[in-house]
Amino acid sequence: MTNAIIAFLEDRKQTKLKKPGDKTADQIDREYTIVDWVSSAATRAGQLSMVSHPGKFSHPDAKISPLLYQGTTTSDGFVRSGNVTVPTDVLGNAAALDVYGFLSIQLADGKTVFEHVESGSQMLRDLLGVEQAVFDEWRVGFLKIKSVDDDVKTDGNIKQVYFPVSDGYHLLSVLTPSGLVTQNRERIRQMKFAEEAKVAREARKNNQTSESGLNDINDLLKLKFGGTQPQNISKLNSGNAGEAWLMPSLPPAFSPKYVRIPRRNFFESLFLDEPIKLTFATLHRMFTTDYNNVNIRDGRRKCLESIFDWVFDRSTFYQQHTAGWTDDESVRLPVAQKLWLDQAHFEKRDEHLDWQDEIAEAFSAWTIVTYRRLRKRSGDAVALGQTEETAFTSELKDYARRMREDLV
Repeated sequence: MTNAIIAFLEDRKQTKLKKPGDKTADQIDREYTIVDWVSSAATRAGQLSMVSHPGKFSHPDAKISPLLYQGTTTSDGFVRSGNVTVPTDVLGNAAALDVYGFLSIQLADGKTVFEHVESGSQMLRDLLGVEQAVFDEWRVGFLKIKSVDDDVKTDGNIKQVYFPVSDGYHLLSVLTPSGLVTQNRERIRQMKFAEEAKVAREARKNNQTSESGLNDINDLLKLKFGGTQPQNISKLNSGNAGEAWLMPSLPPAFSPKYVRIPRRNFFESLFLDEPIKLTFATLHRMFTTDYNNVNIRDGRRKCLESIFDWVFDRSTFYQQHTAGWTDDESVRLPVAQKLWLDQAHFEKRDEHLDWQDEIAEAFSAWTIVTYRRLRKRSGDAVALGQTEETAFTSELKDYARRMREDLV
């Protein structure tokens, strides 16, 4: 059976031999024998504290009592300490973090060295190869990593909240559950960067199917703790390179152009996006030319077609909406717009033969008003004279009437 403890020490020794400093190879060999290294580690273990909620995530200078919460699993549907299996964190002297690495070694039975230390197992004593008295002495030293102060204290650098209770308020110190943060980061990392995810992304790139499928989370927020010294915050933070990933927790952002129900006038409720603004900008250039020929007229006609298509595209959403939506007491659309937009009123169209003309006139009026509003900031809207505006309005109405068949 491979001795995981010897393998751990050998790996650390080889790392040290690459940068020995002023020490000889013989000195390094002696330092990394079980007797010398583990004895030193047992002495240094008291410089560390096992915790579940390190205070230094709130502020590097925060000094609070070590908090090690070990909750029980409950089927309450909450992601919380106790319901998720997470690693225990440790903080203290960064130079002693190798001690925690040693205590975290997983042995052949699946338990860690520290679990064997707590139980005082014969298996661990055999792997260490020492007498019972020496083993007991080391055990006392290692167990200091889990000691808790009798006086619980918080720190002014910790985020604090006054929480109302029946007899007043409790002052809560808000702490970061570093184990949950680490578990969350690891699950997201597997989702985004595991080999299966890479294969699935490559398949998608090549327009191919993937047996495993692809899951992803967008808009992650990356938090950094500890700057260039993440080990000064906690062991888990150091293992995460000082990074924590937060998932978006925001109300849904609906696009106004699709979800805003028109209450008084469909045209007035339209949300102008960038494409339609560019179309009106093109129409403006047509107005400001010094000449009028067939190309200009064709260009203006194409702009009107684009504007009409844009409006028509938005009308189809409401035509496919739940029938009868215009019958709500808060909706007071003109009759023509009800006949146009609400499928519950489609059968009444034959009773109002001029409804399409009313929509055409409303469309032309909206086009002129929208053009002027978009050019208001720059102050360069073309001031159409009565004759020109009448002609343009007539052109709009004629075009809209030619498109009557699309008003269905």
